[in-house]
Amino acid sequence: MKKVLLFGAGRIAGPYIDYLTRKGDCELIAADISPDSLARVAGLSERITVERMDAYNNVEAIIDRYAPDVVSIFLPPECLRETVHICMEKNVNVVHPIYLSDELRAMREEIEARRLIVIAELGLDPGIDHMAAARTIDKIHARGGAVESFRSLCGALPAPDSNMNPWGYKLSWSPATLIAASKRTAKIIENGEEIVWPNGETYEHPFLYDIDGLGTFEAYANADAAVYAAVYNIPEAKSIYRGTLRYPGWCETISYMNRIGYFETSQKETKGLTFADFTSRQCGFPGKEAKEAMMRRFNLNPWSAFIMRMEWLGFFEDKALPFDAGSPRDVVSHLFAEKLNFTEKERDIVILYDTVRARYPDGRRKEYKSVLIDYGVPGKWTSCARTTGVPPAVAVRFILEGKISTPGLYTPTSREIYEPVLNELEDEGIILDEYESDL
Repeated sequence: MKKVLLFGAGRIAGPYIDYLTRKGDCELIAADISPDSLARVAGLSERITVERMDAYNNVEAIIDRYAPDVVSIFLPPECLRETVHICMEKNVNVVHPIYLSDELRAMREEIEARRLIVIAELGLDPGIDHMAAARTIDKIHARGGAVESFRSLCGALPAPDSNMNPWGYKLSWSPATLIAASKRTAKIIENGEEIVWPNGETYEHPFLYDIDGLGTFEAYANADAAVYAAVYNIPEAKSIYRGTLRYPGWCETISYMNRIGYFETSQKETKGLTFADFTSRQCGFPGKEAKEAMMRRFNLNPWSAFIMRMEWLGFFEDKALPFDAGSPRDVVSHLFAEKLNFTEKERDIVILYDTVRARYPDGRRKEYKSVLIDYGVPGKWTSCARTTGVPPAVAVRFILEGKISTPGLYTPTSREIYEPVLNELEDEGIILDEYESDL
């Protein structure tokens, strides 16, 4: 029996393992440093072997021990390059949902020479959004059309009936990954020109977006959209935008936090400090009462929505920090993990809205929309976990079965990948609704 090794048994591992135990003819090994995560996935099936490991140091030993046919990587991005490199040396195929870095792009020729399949950016966003875009764009080009503009918006949020805190957000994925995105540089193409917002500046340029039946959301640019002119084969497009959806107020909060360095990673001594002490120091007024320090730093009043959110989360509390040394990002991560959680009865929602506008040789203009609105199942899977975990599981199964067989480094914009994977996702109840209208 073929073997599949999963590095990382966190939030999205459950749906991934559930799918492969139902539909994949393979042996599964899950490796993670957390005994709680391993215990959780071990209970999903008798076919799972669990291995406690430190992903930074034991990747090669685990691969040597189990000799897998495919490795999936659900680890933090900083672990990705080294893990993929070891998999290449061991001639193992790889599937993961993490953004493709320049370092991995540089491995393309070696991957092809080794006759391996490496599929990156195959989750929800990135992942399902890519496949929806590629399917629509291929259809437009096949009809002789040219893409004028492309926009993809995606959000994983509390469902409206579970949106029960002033932040308008709850964690359906790693707080560390969420916080790291708060400093990400974003790039878009607008009217043929590249616009760059470095180091989290994108949060200062949101817009409001209405979704029928759900209400008004905030959207902001996410990562580098300009590269997708080549990835999607749309050099003719004058505007390309990839963004994230949040409930209104998120961008204001993240922008203020960026301005006082709450997402920085430099370590500072925190022994004997409370959350309030740390906040006063971070605002530049050590020794001053924390709430007053933050109001003074930004010239805000106590009824400011930002001040009330920070107070609710615990930044002004006279409670000792749980570590003697840490970064501002560590403090934020601790409070996010403590306060922004779903209860057993609450559910999340995933919203994906792709909009492509095209012009045809006869002068007709059309708009195409691909829409995914999916809810989590309280007490079982979040929608974020299911829509992120099932797509790579499907690809792993199809690699094992030979349905995906062409060696190379891919994002899921190849028809060989997106057609079978999207069809299988529909069978799993992850369905994109497609709309076409004249402009």
